Amino acid sequence: MLSAPATADTPDQADGTSDAPPRFLTLNQLDAYLEFEGEYNRSRVSTDARRPFSRDRQQRNRDYIFEERIGLSLQQTLIDPSLIILSSDFSFALTQERFEEKIDGFDRVDNDNGYLVHYDTRIDLFQGKKISGSIYSRRNDRRIDRRFQPTLNEERIGYGTSWVFSDEKLPMELSYEYLETDRTGNRDKRDDEHYTESTLHYGVEWLITQRHKLQFSFEHADTKQEYQGLREPFETHRDLFIVEHDLEFGPGGKHSLRTLLHWQEESGDFARDLFEIGPQLTLQHTDDLQTIYKYQFNREQYENLDIDTHRADFQLVHQMYTNLTSTYDLFVLYEDIEDDVRTTQYGAFADWQYNRRNPYGHFYANLHLSYDTEEVDGGDGTRVVLNESGTLRDPVAITLRNRDVIDASIVVTDVTNRRFYRRGLDYAVYHIANAVQITRIPTGQIADGETVLIDYNYRTPADGQLDTIRVDLSVEQRFTGGWTPYYRLSYRNQEDELSTGFDRRADRTDHHRIGVTYDQPRYTLGAEYEIFDDTVDPYDAFHLDGRLHVLQQTDHSFDLAARLSRLFFDGGTFDRDVTMLDIEADHRWRMTNALSTVGRVAYRYQQDSTAGDTRGWDVSAGMEYVSGNLSGELTVEYDQLNLPDSDQEDVGVYLRIRRDIPNVVSRW
Repeated sequence: MLSAPATADTPDQADGTSDAPPRFLTLNQLDAYLEFEGEYNRSRVSTDARRPFSRDRQQRNRDYIFEERIGLSLQQTLIDPSLIILSSDFSFALTQERFEEKIDGFDRVDNDNGYLVHYDTRIDLFQGKKISGSIYSRRNDRRIDRRFQPTLNEERIGYGTSWVFSDEKLPMELSYEYLETDRTGNRDKRDDEHYTESTLHYGVEWLITQRHKLQFSFEHADTKQEYQGLREPFETHRDLFIVEHDLEFGPGGKHSLRTLLHWQEESGDFARDLFEIGPQLTLQHTDDLQTIYKYQFNREQYENLDIDTHRADFQLVHQMYTNLTSTYDLFVLYEDIEDDVRTTQYGAFADWQYNRRNPYGHFYANLHLSYDTEEVDGGDGTRVVLNESGTLRDPVAITLRNRDVIDASIVVTDVTNRRFYRRGLDYAVYHIANAVQITRIPTGQIADGETVLIDYNYRTPADGQLDTIRVDLSVEQRFTGGWTPYYRLSYRNQEDELSTGFDRRADRTDHHRIGVTYDQPRYTLGAEYEIFDDTVDPYDAFHLDGRLHVLQQTDHSFDLAARLSRLFFDGGTFDRDVTMLDIEADHRWRMTNALSTVGRVAYRYQQDSTAGDTRGWDVSAGMEYVSGNLSGELTVEYDQLNLPDSDQEDVGVYLRIRRDIPNVVSRW
């Protein structure tokens, strides 16, 4: 029950001898609010038929959503703050929804009225004690802005608990979390997404001495991704064990021995099992000289392949004054795929990093040289590549590093390896001779400039040998006046022996970038010329970009940015020219203490001599009003994406009005 209000002093209280019972439940805070939300979305999609016996498709959608909400925010203490603290945000809303859809003349209308409960509740227990923890549960939603596409609505439901055992020698942590996510508002309404993920984690650290510790952690995770329109979801179950041992020794603890053990058992779609152990010995001979000795053993089971890998490295790092850092490495690798291919690889690299102040500013340089030989022994077999990284920047595709890739084995995920992208909806795969390229689909979930991870299998020739030379060079001079000329080189050349039944795996990439930037407080300008001489898809390009701060005031800012690129693809499978123009404007203005506005405009024009033209608009304008306990927000969005085979246009309006009622208890 709530605490009773204070009363007049009794005689016992007056002389300080009160034996009043402690308060069982104290209400520290109770705030409330009333809120109205309204949302309108209109979407139009037109698809041009390109395949035989197909026809054009027209789709129109209109959504009307209204919510009337009442909410409470409270904090309570049970007996004492060090025992239990309860914090909660709770809201209840009445909803009215209407959805209209017209596809090729067929109309469908759906009305839905009901209620919606949102909450974010947390119970903190025994704070400051040797064992402390928390229990939480939440259900909330948010809006996710996407470039040139309609805003996604995301609703998340989750609950969990976390506990900490504080100890000077043996601290521990234990946690569990369940998270369920629904995303709606995609281009195709049937392509909405549903994710569930549950994670159990335990960690312990044994602090043996100040320079000696042992860590252990265990994690069990279940993930499931469902896409409406697909019969089967992506589902994975993973158990992960990690042991890490750190020991510092020698004079002043300058030397160290670090050992990492990693064991992963996985089942489900695209599952892989992994065992990894790797000690690393570091010896600090002088303040300027360091040697590192590494050994790595991996055992992977993936796609019915059992792979053992051994790798040893010897590394030397030398620091000359503060300007030059030199790193040298020798390595050897042996890989054995059971009943398949055996590979031996050995090589070396040298890396020099140099920086120095001079009368004109600051000079930076980096040179990396490497050479390795790969020898394959066995019949024509299959090798596995996991987590090959690539960045999808329009209009350049990712070319996989290896040739003769098995098409059905390609898997693309985000950088966390938790979210799987869908072929044909998020990305496309193209074969050019024995090479494979991956491009993003503009209407999919991969953003322009996003880095992805790629798994795949590829075929190797019998008894082949592959020699690789790589040179990377970066040079720039930052002048005090704002000018920075630079040069970047990335060169790779591979040569192999001919193998019966296979195309040559040899590959050469010669990538040059020369440019200059000019930085001033109000504006930045840049120009770059690029030569990408490649055996698969070579091109030349130039880029011009700039940013102008039209206004730079505390309450008022206006920025403009533009980038123009011209690319000439000549010598590959398709000769084509591409022109890309991106323009952005960002305006923010705090007109009064209560009223603020924000506006953003993004425009893209892409002219491809082979694929056709693409145009995109992303416009949003918003107003926010905050005066005392009354606040409001009005946002209008317009998105347009015109592709060679389809057009999409979206209009959205979002309105929120809120009246806060603080300190409700004092009003009683």
